[in-house]
Amino acid sequence: MAASAGTLIAAGKSGRTYTVDMYIPDAVSTLLTFNPAGLSGTTSPTYWFAPEDCTIVDVSTPTAPTAVGFTATANGANINGGTLRWANQLAANPNRMRLNIPLRAGTQLGGLQF
Repeated sequence: MAASAGTLIAAGKSGRTYTVDMYIPDAVSTLLTFNPAGLSGTTSPTYWFAPEDCTIVDVSTPTAPTAVGFTATANGANINGGTLRWANQLAANPNRMRLNIPLRAGTQLGGLQF
């Protein structure tokens, strides 16, 4: 396997949709990186600040890395119900589960792979 890209989509309270690019390393115990303004890479930030109250509604990736999945974190703490398996989030899977993970404005969202 190899590192891959991913996309996080969040719906803001205002009605705005946020599309955030993710870099998914090919190893367990690694942090995801995020970029809301372009491609994410190894040197991108390991967090994304929610600009307003929003809800994560989708995470997708074209391929699954060696890691099985990741646990979403908010300000460094695990988000209960925010553990996702990459196999369930494949972009080619038309039946991937829809997400409903709420974030408060200013939350520092991160992800730790397992």
